[in-house]
Amino acid sequence: MVVACVDDPTQLETVRRELDGLRAELVVERAAGPLSAALGRPSVTVASRFGRVGWRGPHPDVPRILEALEAFEVACPECGPQAWGDPGGF
Repeated sequence: MVVACVDDPTQLETVRRELDGLRAELVVERAAGPLSAALGRPSVTVASRFGRVGWRGPHPDVPRILEALEAFEVACPECGPQAWGDPGGF
């Protein structure tokens, strides 16, 4: 999940297809609300579905966001290499 507490999420909206490909949900809070109160404003937080924070910053840093999501994908035993099976078993 990518939680963005920013006024202008355009930078993140342009990579929505990459986020979808990494099975990441983009949540944007454009005006200060409960997410901003909890996470700060401006802020961008990348978290796993288990609540582990992979990256957090004051502004969208798309390369860092994608890197954190890819790290979750590889580390997840249900969706990463562990779930792909033995590549030598053809």
